[in-house]
Amino acid sequence: MPIITYNESWMLYNCFLAFLALGFGYFFITSKNTIVKYIFGILWLLFLPNTIYIFTDLEHLIDQWQLVSWSMRPLLIGEYLILEFIGLVTFFYALYPFEKIILSWKHFKKHKIAILIIFNFLIAFGMVLGRVERINSWQVFTDPLRVIHSTVHVFHSTSLFSLMLLFGILCNCFYFLFRDRVLRTAKKFSQVLD
Repeated sequence: MPIITYNESWMLYNCFLAFLALGFGYFFITSKNTIVKYIFGILWLLFLPNTIYIFTDLEHLIDQWQLVSWSMRPLLIGEYLILEFIGLVTFFYALYPFEKIILSWKHFKKHKIAILIIFNFLIAFGMVLGRVERINSWQVFTDPLRVIHSTVHVFHSTSLFSLMLLFGILCNCFYFLFRDRVLRTAKKFSQVLD
């Protein structure tokens, strides 16, 4: 039971960061004031990797599997399933408005898929910064030199660059394979609640 309760604190924190990306994205899309729009746009961009980043937390499940009794394993799996569901849903909902913005730009509309693919690799870069380099979104403002150093390290390390490519492929696969299903299901669910 201690592992289950230990997980709750960091899982809630990671979910909070993912929901921040949703909130910043919402204000980025809806703001009328240009300066406020840009501020929320930057914050949205910085926090967006925190959504799909939750996927990388599955490594903890592997580490914790042998540490819990057989009777606690279903609870452990349930905890991680909820976490992963939140991560994927926030990823889809945080990125989908960006897709809508691309469609509103005439020059970029025909390149929508290519732009989204590239953008998902940018998100993957943020995932590597967070998972391996242990950079937090706000450190862009509080410790920019460390962020620059870590960025250079990712692009100079073959293993980290390869990991970024792998995460980028996963982000693209998740987004393009499951986006419509998840958004459709969420829409039906919200209609049931109304």
